[in-house]
Amino acid sequence: GGYAREEEAARAYDKAAIKYWGQNANLNFPRTDYLEWETEIANTATAQYVAQLRRGSTGFSRGASRFRGVTRHHQHGRWEARIGRVLGNRYLYLGTFASEEEAARAYDVAALHHRGPKAVTNFARESYGVAAAAAAAA
Repeated sequence: GGYAREEEAARAYDKAAIKYWGQNANLNFPRTDYLEWETEIANTATAQYVAQLRRGSTGFSRGASRFRGVTRHHQHGRWEARIGRVLGNRYLYLGTFASEEEAARAYDVAALHHRGPKAVTNFARESYGVAAAAAAAA
């Protein structure tokens, strides 16, 4: 993901490195900085933890959304959702939305539907309930 500050990016890298390499990880900051996250890092599946780190990113400073699959529409300023590489298309347009969060949720539902259990979402999958889980399994 993109981060507004270099330190935020370095800390996200450190958390991912701890998850992947454990005590052998080369970190940007002292390991003691991450003691409060130790349990969360250890008890979360790798793919889920990396997705969580990505959801925490803020996007790039050029004005992109902090959410995956969401951008600001260039003409009218509404939030636009798209998902890439599905149904033989480069992008599947999902629509425009009044809020950034609405667009992010539309992306998540499409990601769950088209990519199934390996989809990277903006919000926790559990927040989409049974209908989205069934659509993702189909």
